[in-house]
Amino acid sequence: MLLAALVDAGADLDVVAEHVGRLGVEPMTLRRTLVERHAIGAVKIDVLAPADAEHRTWKGVRALLDAADLPGPVAALAHDAFARLAAAEGRVHRIDPQDVHFHEVGALDALADVVGVASALHLLELDELHASPVALGSGTSRGSHGLIPVPAPATLEILRAAQAPCYAGPSPREMCTPTGAALLAAAVTTWGQLPRMVPRAIGVGAGSRDLAEVPNVVRLVVGDRA
Repeated sequence: MLLAALVDAGADLDVVAEHVGRLGVEPMTLRRTLVERHAIGAVKIDVLAPADAEHRTWKGVRALLDAADLPGPVAALAHDAFARLAAAEGRVHRIDPQDVHFHEVGALDALADVVGVASALHLLELDELHASPVALGSGTSRGSHGLIPVPAPATLEILRAAQAPCYAGPSPREMCTPTGAALLAAAVTTWGQLPRMVPRAIGVGAGSRDLAEVPNVVRLVVGDRA
């Protein structure tokens, strides 16, 4: 969703895809489609990649990023996001972050999402990134360890460590994943409402689900301080 919003706001998807391709693990394609969520037009980005059963460690993910020859700011943000994921998983499972095995987070689509968002943010040349409080959802979700509460323990731990404001709802399902939380925690400079600004571009990124309760989108406003 965040990657789609960044692309809709002006980040060049071809350049983003080229950066993602530098991971060199498998052929991956970023497909852009236009969709509607509650009659709001939005961009949806799908990562098309082979099925990936490998459970990578933080050390393995770090090696992939180091070997990818990414632009400095892209590599730095991707490292930061995965470091936050490893720290959170380590705290949740009471193990050393270096020993964490990523499951869903280590899959190819998650790797592409993290590097893609880092690339798109770099391309937009933003000086600051402000984010409103994070909607978490509620209920339960099924992951690699079975049924777990929403928010996922790693999601909540990442937001706790970042001192990020968050709230339950507005839909009874997972609204923020650990990967999304880590990207926000790594990239956001200030948490709060939209600052005083002159809007220059607006991006709307859609999630896969079309929810009954609310539009399942992330909206990004790019502008200049007023």
